[in-house]
Amino acid sequence: MNRPASSRYLFVLTTLLMLVSIINIADKELLSPVVDAVKADLNLTDTHIGTVHSAVFFASFIGLFFWGPLSDKWVRKNIIVIGTIIWSAITWMTAFAGNFPQLLLTRAGMSFAEGCFNPSSFALITDAAPKKKQGMLLGLMTLTYPIGAAVSLVAVSAIGAVNWRKPFVVFGIVGIILGALVWLFVREPQRGANEEAVQARHSEYSGHFSLAEFFKILKTRSLLFAFMLDTCQTAINWCLALWVPTYLTRYNIAPTAETAALALLPGIVGFVLGALAGGWLNDRLRTRTALAPAWITLTSMGVGAFAAILMLNIFSLNLWMASLFLVGFITYPTMPTVNIIFFSIVPPEMKASTISTSNIIMNLVVAIMSYFIGRVSDAAGLRPALLGVLLTFYGLGILASLGLFRTYGKDMEKRNEFVEAHVA
Repeated sequence: MNRPASSRYLFVLTTLLMLVSIINIADKELLSPVVDAVKADLNLTDTHIGTVHSAVFFASFIGLFFWGPLSDKWVRKNIIVIGTIIWSAITWMTAFAGNFPQLLLTRAGMSFAEGCFNPSSFALITDAAPKKKQGMLLGLMTLTYPIGAAVSLVAVSAIGAVNWRKPFVVFGIVGIILGALVWLFVREPQRGANEEAVQARHSEYSGHFSLAEFFKILKTRSLLFAFMLDTCQTAINWCLALWVPTYLTRYNIAPTAETAALALLPGIVGFVLGALAGGWLNDRLRTRTALAPAWITLTSMGVGAFAAILMLNIFSLNLWMASLFLVGFITYPTMPTVNIIFFSIVPPEMKASTISTSNIIMNLVVAIMSYFIGRVSDAAGLRPALLGVLLTFYGLGILASLGLFRTYGKDMEKRNEFVEAHVA
């Protein structure tokens, strides 16, 4: 039987996984701030760059089918170590790309390998930490997304976009070192070690992953609502991250492209604080009501919709940055909450495959959304396109949250009965 993890070990575990996650996100974002220098150096066109982005998406899509089931069947620590070292080595190799095919292969290879991290790390940390602390730890993990994006921008600014190869070398080496540290200091926890039935009987969980059982779980209504929420919050965050600088310059809210890029920083701070708030609220409110996650997501999606409308009707840069902070802070509690919902309604041996499935759905929806925004922007303007997309996903998030009020409690009970039946 697993021995309880000490607070000191949980601190080391969370810190290491957060650092790996930050490097993971930064690696994925490194090409964007240096794209002009890369195009000039390798004699590339916009078509070449678009093809690279498409290859990255396709490789990530394929990788998720592989990494999720593998993480549920094998040692998650080993998967994180191997995957981190592989994608970091490929990131380092990107610095030596001399033509379009080499750039295409290195970026696609990085994207395929990095898909191992989220399914393995989120499942591992929830099996290592007691349930009363899981909300905050998941909140800390999810705040690494905006931090990773900011780190890539800061690193490129410090090194200089002209020296585009150096950031890939630096981040590649750092990632390899972090992978080695995970191997040295992280322990593989027993699956289901923190389940109430396991702890009450001082026993072990005997469930094993199977595709047949996983396909049954996919029919759970609360899980479908959680997939919907995860896709909504990701689409909203992605939409803001990609289009805000263009929006600010196009509507003369920011005087320069550089100022518009810096205007994202308050939003990043809002996302960070929102992730922490979401984790903290889940830990506090779940002791009072099992439906706490549904209340949190409903509030985030409902109030976030009003904040987004306010933001798109402001034309002063300072007020716009304040409203972007508000949108990030209100919306981002949904992200750690969605993970809490996942792990409350799926068995321990299916956590990684659940996260992979959600990421697959998100990738497809975001790809479609990016095309939609471009088409509507060309026809009617960027503001109507952004407003339509944001309100659509906030509205779908509200509907999914309302659906959880009807299904979440029953689906948690079914899941707990399943777990109890597999306690040795």
